[in-house]
Formats: sequence, structure tokens, C-alpha cells
Amino acid sequence: MARRLKLLIGLSTAALAGALSTSGCGGEGEGGAAPEARAKPSQHGEAEGGEAEGEAAKVETGGESEGAALSDAATDKAAYLSGLQIVRGHLRAGVELYASGDREFGPQHLRHPQAEILTSLAPAFAAHDAPSIEPALEALARAGESGAPPAEVSALEAAALKAIGAARDAARPSLKDQLLAAAKSLTVAGDEYAIAVKEGAIVNLHEYHDAYGFIDVVIDDLKSLKGASEAEAQAIRAALNQAAIARTAAPTIAPPTDGLKPASVIYGAAARVEIAARGL
Repeated sequence: MARRLKLLIGLSTAALAGALSTSGCGGEGEGGAAPEARAKPSQHGEAEGGEAEGEAAKVETGGESEGAALSDAATDKAAYLSGLQIVRGHLRAGVELYASGDREFGPQHLRHPQAEILTSLAPAFAAHDAPSIEPALEALARAGESGAPPAEVSALEAAALKAIGAARDAARPSLKDQLLAAAKSLTVAGDEYAIAVKEGAIVNLHEYHDAYGFIDVVIDDLKSLKGASEAEAQAIRAALNQAAIARTAAPTIAPPTDGLKPASVIYGAAARVEIAARGL
């Protein structure tokens, strides 16, 4: 199995290079649509840095990609786990920004799980007999919007993460489910990043924050995994290595000042994590 996994990952590299080079920004999102700008108003704000006014300045939001990725969450454990990772990614970005004194983007990210994700996840909570996470998320979002002290926000984040952990555990996911979830979450991170970065420049800071948060949460989850066999351990190592590559595109909550990478870096990592998962 270990030799098979190495072969799959090795063979995929050439195929991914060709696919990514022809897809423009590195592949399609989970919803099946390439992450192109769609000239529609964005609740996350228009392109920054003095972009042209009107339709040309409007950018796509990431909520569409997130919702599409969760469309099968009630029947697909990997999609369900990915949804919970995406929720945590929003919270991670929001709390980090809030702690730094950002009272604009911080509260926005704390509110977005309810605005963009919970409706899609609601049937999955029932299907997996999982407790609702909405009360904990609502308390955290309201604290951020009211300007609560960072220590209070941090405590409410801990409560929210505990609720999310209970909802995750209720599904009793396998290792393969968890690795497939990581691949899905990285794909959504790629979608967000493709919206955030155009021609090597940041045009939507909010979506960059999303990409950062999603990737960071995926890495944390992968680090917590243990393999019951050498094949499983190798799959985890391969996934961690690829997630680390994805993080080079969004290494910190503040974007790099130069050398922004293309979204294909994240998409390629997501594809190789999926290959590692499917080799089990």
C-alpha cells in the first residue's frame, strides 16, 4: 500500500501540472464553477486599492463555493467534516484579527459561519445525530459585534470550538473521511484565494483571510491524526506535507507584501491530499 501511494502521488504530479496550466487559476471549485469574477455585489467589500468603479470593481464572494462544498454534508462525512473545518477557519481568522485590534474584519469573520454555512449544514447535524453549534457561534458573533474585550471573545471561541468538536465526533469519521475532508477544505481555500488574488495582487482581503483560516485549521487537524498502520501514517505525512505547501500561499493573516503565489499552489495540494486519502 505504501508503494502504491508513492506511485499515485508521483504519477499525479505531471497530470496536475498539465491540468492546472490549462485551467487558468488552477482548477474548478467544489461547486463545479471556476472561481472567476462574476460582476456581482460582494458583502465582503469591493476590490481594494482604488480599482475601477462600477461592475468592473465588483468581486465574487466565497460563500457560494463554501455552500456548494457542503451540498452533500448530510450523506457524506467528508463534506460534513469539511463544513466544520470551514466554520473553524472563519473563527480562527476572526479571533486573530479581533485580537490584533481589527474591529472591521474580525467581527465579520465571526458572523460569517451563520451567514454562509449553517443553513447548508443544518440537515447534516440531524443526519449525524450531532448537537447544534449555532448557540455557541451566535454568542461569539454577538460578542465581536458589541466590541467585547478580546479575553471574552477568546473564551467564547473556546466554547464554540468545544461545540464544534462534539458535532464532529458525533459522525465517528474514519481516517479516510478526515483526509478527504482536508482535501475539500483546501479546495475551498483555493477558491477563496483565487477570488482574493488577481494578477499577483490582493483585490479582496476578506477572502484572503478565509483562505488563511481554512488552511491553518486543516494543518492543525492533520497534525492531530494518528495512523493505525504504516500506510495510514504515510498518508497522513503526505497530506501534511501538501497542506504545508498550500500554506506558503497564505502563510499569515496579513498577506505577504510581495511574491503572492497563484491559487494553483493550493489546488494542487488539495488534489494530492485527496490522492493520499483514496490510496487507503
